[in-house]
Amino acid sequence: MAQFRAFLRWVTGTVSMLAAAEAIGVSRRTFLRAVDWCWNVRPHIGDDGVVHRFVEVDGTYVPHGWCMLVAIGDDGATIGWQWCHRENRAAYHALMRSLTPPDLLVCDGAAACLGAAAGVWPGVPVQRCLVHTPGNTFADLTRRPKSEAGRELLSPIRKLPRIHDPERAAGWLAALNDWHARHGDYIKERTYARTDPDNPKARAGRTWWWTHERPRRAYFRIIAMQREGTLFAYLEHGEDLPNNTNRLEGGVNADLKRKLDAHRGLSPEHTKRCCEWVVYMKSANPDPERFVTPDCWNERKPIPRPTGEPEPGTWTQVQLPCDDPDTHEPGFGIRKGWGGRS
Repeated sequence: MAQFRAFLRWVTGTVSMLAAAEAIGVSRRTFLRAVDWCWNVRPHIGDDGVVHRFVEVDGTYVPHGWCMLVAIGDDGATIGWQWCHRENRAAYHALMRSLTPPDLLVCDGAAACLGAAAGVWPGVPVQRCLVHTPGNTFADLTRRPKSEAGRELLSPIRKLPRIHDPERAAGWLAALNDWHARHGDYIKERTYARTDPDNPKARAGRTWWWTHERPRRAYFRIIAMQREGTLFAYLEHGEDLPNNTNRLEGGVNADLKRKLDAHRGLSPEHTKRCCEWVVYMKSANPDPERFVTPDCWNERKPIPRPTGEPEPGTWTQVQLPCDDPDTHEPGFGIRKGWGGRS
């Protein structure tokens, strides 16, 4: 247990392995050898059956091409996670299926997350993050739009995350309707291929397209959220509900990236285990020692037995004579010049 506690302090902290070894009075090599079995300890969180007022769900990408979906409850504690190669409906479905349906789901509005929630948690209202929404608008309009319509649309969207009562929400929607009354014809303008044949869209076979596509997309994104009930759901289904995933982004995902940055160079499996321990220790009542069993330190990796054939990529295989006299490798081409000649 002393070895495991030393391992846990190191893997969930930001100190180097050398500093962790010196803290318990051993060398780095001795520390590495002593805690090697600790990588076999795998934490997990079971459903506690508590109905949370809200659950925040989001994914964060880590080295080696993995994505970790994390869910936290209304107290900010981790309640579940799921590994995947990318955010998709199957991964969100597996995560949500292991949790008790909450009163409100807060997410960034990814189609995979919304689709999984509709299937696993039917009837649970969804609040899209109102910090991600201005970010999506900035991607469409930039922070300094050139058109008057873009500037007038960006101004109220900047204020969107700071709306915390129904009266201000109603006033905000009224301002958005006024914008559409002034610029509705502007975002309806079309460009036809016959008038702009050199446009890439015309060359792609399109006969027409929206002339001001970016302001139109930014406006109808908000309209779609309002129609789906994901714009101000936090005001309609209770008090003191969040309208963003900041607690998850800053409290879990950001800290996870800091820990991985301090432990650069871990193998793919060790990287996943490091992430799991960091996230698990942010649960409501972490008890890491209950996962330590004799199987963890008795587990041995299978040693491949020799079959008589050299392993691919080994020096034995490299030294074997080649049966095929054609040693040309695609991509090298014909060599010319005096390089290597005397």
